[in-house]
Formats: sequence, C-alpha cells, structure tokens
Amino acid sequence: MKKHIYIIANLLAVFALASCESELNQIPLSQETTENFYSTQNDFIQARNATYSYAFHGANEYGYPNRILNLSEVRSDNFYATTQASRDWEGINNFFTSLSTNPLIKEAYVSNYNAIYKANQLLEKLESNGNVITAETERTYMKAEASFLRAFCYFDLIRWFGRVPLIKNTLSPQEVSKIGRTPVTEIYNLILSDLQFAVDNLPPSYDEANYGRVTKYGAKGLLAQVYMTRSSPNYGIDGAMLGLNEWDKAYQQLNDIKISNQFVFATDYASIFKTEGNANKENVLVIPYSQNTGNGVGGNFEIELGYQPYFASLNLSEQGSLEYKPISSSFLSMFDVNDTRRGVTLAETYTVTSGTYLGTYTANPVVKKYIDASRYGNGRTDWGVDFIVLRYTDVLMLMAECTLHGGGGSQADVDNIVNDIRERGGLARDASNVDLNRLFNERRMEFFGEGTRWFDLIRSGNAIATLNAWKTLEDTSGSLGIIDKNSLLYPIPLQEFLTAPGLYDQNPGYD
Repeated sequence: MKKHIYIIANLLAVFALASCESELNQIPLSQETTENFYSTQNDFIQARNATYSYAFHGANEYGYPNRILNLSEVRSDNFYATTQASRDWEGINNFFTSLSTNPLIKEAYVSNYNAIYKANQLLEKLESNGNVITAETERTYMKAEASFLRAFCYFDLIRWFGRVPLIKNTLSPQEVSKIGRTPVTEIYNLILSDLQFAVDNLPPSYDEANYGRVTKYGAKGLLAQVYMTRSSPNYGIDGAMLGLNEWDKAYQQLNDIKISNQFVFATDYASIFKTEGNANKENVLVIPYSQNTGNGVGGNFEIELGYQPYFASLNLSEQGSLEYKPISSSFLSMFDVNDTRRGVTLAETYTVTSGTYLGTYTANPVVKKYIDASRYGNGRTDWGVDFIVLRYTDVLMLMAECTLHGGGGSQADVDNIVNDIRERGGLARDASNVDLNRLFNERRMEFFGEGTRWFDLIRSGNAIATLNAWKTLEDTSGSLGIIDKNSLLYPIPLQEFLTAPGLYDQNPGYD
C-alpha cells in the first residue's frame, strides 16, 4: 500500500482554527501556541502536511475532489441532475439564482481560505524560524510547496467566484474585515509569483514515501492552466478569464512536462484509474487517499457521481448516494459503438441480488471509473482511491488546444494526439484537421466524470450557447433556470456578507 504524507490524526487538533469555519476571519493561533509549535523540524513537517490536507482533503469529509465533481461536473451539460428531494447539488445543475446559502458553494470558499491561512502561516514561520530545518534544500522545498498550495487555492477561488479578498499574511478578524474583494488581476500577480517560485524550486519527482507531494511538473501543469484561463474569453464578466493571448506561455509549460520523460501515455485506459502511487505514470498532479489506516486519510468523492444500488451490487456498505444524478442524453449519444472508454467509464447494467435495492438496473448509468471495490476500507469515508487532478493525457490535449490557438506545435501534432487517444479507446486513427470544436468533444468523452467539463466549456468561448443548446434538448420538464453570462460565476456565500456587512458586493444575477 502507498504511504501517505498527510498524518491527520494529531494535526487537526493542533491546527484547527479557533473560530467558526463558516467565516472568513483567519484568526491566528495565539502567540504562545504558534511559537511553541514551530520549534522543531518535525513541527514544520507537520505544518506542511496540514496545509496539504486542508488544500486537498478539505474538512468534514469533503475535499477538492468532491468540490470539483459537484461544482464543475454536475454544473455542466454532462448531467441533467434535477431532483425533487432538494439535495444540495440540485440548484447547482438547475442554475438557480438562490445559491448564496448553498453548502457546496460555501465549502469551496471556506476550505480554500482555511488552507490559505495555513500556507501563509507556514511561509511566515519559515521566514522567521525556518533555520530549525537543518537542510537548506528541504526548507526551500517546503517554501515552494506552501507557495504552490496558496496559488492552487486562490486559482480555485477565482475560477468559482471571480474577485475575492486577497490575504497574503496571517491577519486578525479586525484586519480581514477591512479587505474587500480584490481585482482578479492583482490576485493573479500572487498566483503567478507563487507558481513560478514553485516551478523553480520543486524537485522533478519524489520517492514512494513522499508520494503526493507536488513536483516541479505538477506546478508547471497548474501554471499552464492559469495561462490558459487568463487567455480565455471573458464573456463580459468580472471572472478569472481575461481574454489574454498567453497560449504560447501555457504551451511552453506543458511541453516541459512532455519532454521531461517523467510521464507516460498509458496504453490501457482502465489502468489509469486502477494503478496506485508512483507506478501510475499518468499522474502529473494527484491527491492521494489511503484506506484502513485509522488516520482519517480515506476519501469519499466516489459518492458524488455514484448511486446506492450500484454500490450495493458490489456488496459495499451504504454510501449515502440515494438520489440518482441522470447523465445527459447528449453525452451518452456521443460514443462510437466500438469505444471501450464507455465501458470503463460507465456501469450501465448492474444487479443487486439481495436486500433493499434488489433488482437489475438498466436505466441508471453510473460513473464507475473511480469506483474500485478493492480499495474500499472501513465505511463510506474510507476509500483509498487517488484523485487525479491532472493526468498526462490532459497535458497532451491541453497542448493541442494551445496549438490550435497558435501557441506552438503543428496541426499534425494535434491530429496525432487525438488519434493516439482514439486508438487507445479502440477506435480508428481517422482524425484529421482536428479543430477546437472536435477537440472539446474528444475531451468530453475522455475526461467524463473527472471534473474538467465546466472549465472546458468556459475556455471554449461557447459556454453559454452550448449550455442553452443542452437545455433545449434535455430540459423537457422546465427545471432549469436562465443560463447567461452571470451563470459562469458562483455567488459569494451569504455568510460572508453577514460577517462583514457592506464590505462585499454580490456577483450579478444572484439573489
């Protein structure tokens, strides 16, 4: 079994915020507690691990993978996830305007700021007391990791919300209460600075004992996505998209990953989601989980796109996935009959032989690519399946996208990338003169259920038109709200307005 760098059992008590986590107040630890804790090298290692934990694993059994599957995948045209049961994700896919109290959106805001607080504190303590770390290389790695994690969280925030408060130091609640929403361009300055430092100072790889720590190439992958997002059409909103022409900068970062020879295009699609640890050469940036450790490092993102009868067909315990999220008919119709990825991605027929869910299910396809019963531990929050934030296939397809925007490479490169992916899926190498529309369709099939679709739609420049065409096709019940440019951002959570009245303005289009 892979080792795990996030030793949670004794960390959360040490690093828990003294305040209610529903507020953006970033109350620092008391001076005495902080100084006493950051006195040994092991203290700094634990602080680093806690920063990873909050940035990736979140809190209260809900982390970045859960978030990305709900706020990106379920928000997109991949699902028609309406329900009569008033689940939290209902308004996400329905494009409701009354989302400012939605707990999924609130979590995205609060968890990221909790992680940013920890990254800020770690960076400050490295500056003032980092000499207790005897090896200068390790100090530099730790600073680069904290910088990466801060950039990771701010990039996540601005993609969901646009302008958010920029907090670069540990501050008191009184100080935070005076910081309004910062222009995205200013936040990008910090993101780019942090990521460049990470790229310049992180190692190219780690051994198995340090699996899960971000590498130089994980940082390059995120930096490329930052440049691509900055280059995307801004749709006339105050979001993370700036309409810049930085495709060449993104291409350079992605090409560096390619020529590093650290990663391999997997020949078998299913193996990408079944191979653990450093043996998985598709992993560029990954969030590790481990089952049966007793340290709270298992995951539960499998429940987000799952369905309880399918879990029961695998003889697994209750997962809480009682409400089915229907997959869009427009997506299901995309696959060629010979495309083997469909069978890896979806369970379309499954049988429960006894118990509450007895029966055979043929009308409720489930995303199964990440559901591996052999990595199931002690209950619904103890899955040991890693979540791939960025895989090598994605690097290649993002390179192709940059090429089609004039960022580097050739049309032949684009066609070869698409044909390699098609061939792996059991299809003919018959793609030629692939354009952006074809590339995004290929991405939709390749990455379904991995949380990329919402961001793909936005980068395409056609998000509103595509979503409205999907609405016309799918929404026969009239369950979806208006989809316009305001729908491309989420609202600032209501709790933030209540905490500091008059400090923030709300994103247009929300109640």
